[in-house]
Amino acid sequence: MTPSLLRRFRRVATTCLSLGLPVGMVVVAAPATAAPSTVTVTVDASSPGYAIPPDFLGLSFEAAQMHRTWADPDRGNVTSLIRGLGDGNLRFSANQVDNTAWVPDPRRPTPSWATNGQRVEPADLSRVGRLAEATGWSVDLGVNLGHFDPKAAANQVASAVKRIGSHLRSVQIGNEPNAFVLNVADGSRKLYTPQTYVADVAKYRSAIRAAAPGVRIEGPDAAAGSIGVPPADGPTWSTIVEPWLGEYIRAFGAQSRHLNQHYYPYVNVTRVGAPAGVADAAGALPTVDRLLTEETAGKQQTFMRDFAAMAHRAGLEPRLTEANSVAKEGREGVTNSFGAALWTVDFLMSAARAGITGVDLHNQVDDCESYPLFCFPDAAARASDMARVNPNYYAALMVSEMVGGTVLPTEISSKAHVAAHAVRTPSGAIKVIVDNMDRTFRGTVVVKIVGANTSSGSVQKLTGPSIYALSGTRFSGSTVTRAGTFTAQSGAPLARGATGFRLAMNRPGAALLTLR
Repeated sequence: MTPSLLRRFRRVATTCLSLGLPVGMVVVAAPATAAPSTVTVTVDASSPGYAIPPDFLGLSFEAAQMHRTWADPDRGNVTSLIRGLGDGNLRFSANQVDNTAWVPDPRRPTPSWATNGQRVEPADLSRVGRLAEATGWSVDLGVNLGHFDPKAAANQVASAVKRIGSHLRSVQIGNEPNAFVLNVADGSRKLYTPQTYVADVAKYRSAIRAAAPGVRIEGPDAAAGSIGVPPADGPTWSTIVEPWLGEYIRAFGAQSRHLNQHYYPYVNVTRVGAPAGVADAAGALPTVDRLLTEETAGKQQTFMRDFAAMAHRAGLEPRLTEANSVAKEGREGVTNSFGAALWTVDFLMSAARAGITGVDLHNQVDDCESYPLFCFPDAAARASDMARVNPNYYAALMVSEMVGGTVLPTEISSKAHVAAHAVRTPSGAIKVIVDNMDRTFRGTVVVKIVGANTSSGSVQKLTGPSIYALSGTRFSGSTVTRAGTFTAQSGAPLARGATGFRLAMNRPGAALLTLR
C-alpha cells in the first residue's frame, strides 16, 4: 500500500468509527487506470428480453402539487413538456401525501394537522384529469395514511374516479410506511411494522372498494436507498425492503397487478445533520464523480434485479414509483448536472433491462437545484406556470426513443465505464444507446450487431460542456423552446464498417444509434 493510500485508509477508517461503522468493511479504491482507446459493444439481436411498456417513463410529484395551476393544460408550458416525452404516467403522492388534507368542500378551512396548509380539493382532481386527457398519460393517486382516515381517503378516490376517469390507473395508500419511524418522536406518524401496516391498509382498501368499486389499489411504495458506504448499504434489501414486500404480497398480491417500490442510490446526508467533511471521507457525500462510478451502477442493478425477481415470482409487474439519484431533495451541483443526466439514462435503461415495467422519476418543481426534469426557477415562473428544463429532461427525451422496444442483450469488451443498452423497435429497427460515464475515455466505440442484418443508420447525441455543467445540455443538437416544445435535428448518417459501426466519443456523453 502506498503512503498516500495508507493515509487515505486511516482517514476513512477514523470517519467510519465516528459513524459507528465497522472498519473491517472499509474499501479503499485503487488508483484509476487509464481507459482504453477503443470500446467494443456487441448487441445480440437473436435473444430478445423484456418489452418496455408504453407507459414505462413516469413523473412523480408531491401530492400538494395538485393544488397548483401548472397542471392546467390551458396554462404555461408543462403540458407541452410532458407531451414531448411520449406516453407515460403521472404520480401525485410522495412525502407530502401524508401531510396533505383532502377537503371535499373548498369553503371549509384546512385542518390544523396539515403541514403548511397543504390541501387537495375536487377542483384539483379535475385539473389533473384535464392534464391526463391532454397528454394521454395515466395517473397514480396517493391518499393520506399518516393521518389515519379511511373514510376521507375513500371519498377522495370516489371524487377522482369522476374527475380523472379512465386515466386513473391506481391508488396508492400512503408513502414509504417503513420510514414512518422517522416521524414517531413528534407524534405525526404511527410506528408501523409490515404486519400492522397491512392491517391498516386492509381497512383503507375496504373503504375505497365500497366507495369506488373497480379502482386498482397498489403498493406498498416502501422506501429504499443507499448512502454510499458499503457497511451501511448492505442490509438495505434484506432488512428494509424484503419484509415489507413479502408481507404485502401475502396480503394483497392476488388483488394487485403492480408491486410498487422506491429507490435512490444516494441520500444527501448533510440534510439530516451529517457534516459534509465527515460524509465525504466516508464516501457518503453525493458527488457527480461518485454518481458515475461502476460501484454505483452495480449496487443499483443488484437492487433492481432482486426487486424484479421478487415481483415476478409473485406474478406481479415491478414498478419503481419513486426514484431519482439522491434522496432528501437532491444535492446542488450534483443532481442538476449533466453528469446526473448520464446517470439517468443508464438508470432507466438498466431498470428496463431488469424487467421493471416503469420508473417514475421524482420532481421537486420549485427547487431547480434539486433533481427535477423541469422546474420553476423564480416567483415569476411560478406565477406564469412557465417551467424551464434541467439536464435530466434531455436524458428522458433520449430514453423515450427506446420505449416500446424489446430489450436486447449487450456485451462490452472494455474496462472503461461505458454502458450500452439496445432494443428492437416494433418497426424492426435496432436502437442502441452508448452512455460514456468515464471521464478518462477518449476514443472509438465500435458497435457490432449479431443476429440481424444492419448496414446503415444514424446517430443522435446527448451532449453537455462537462459532467459538472448545469446548463448547455442538448439532445440531437437541439434544446427545448420556452413554449416547452422540442424538435430534434436529423441524426448524423452512420455507415457500417468492416468491424461494425464506429462512433467517436471524445468526452462523457451519450449517443443513440438507430440502425437498419
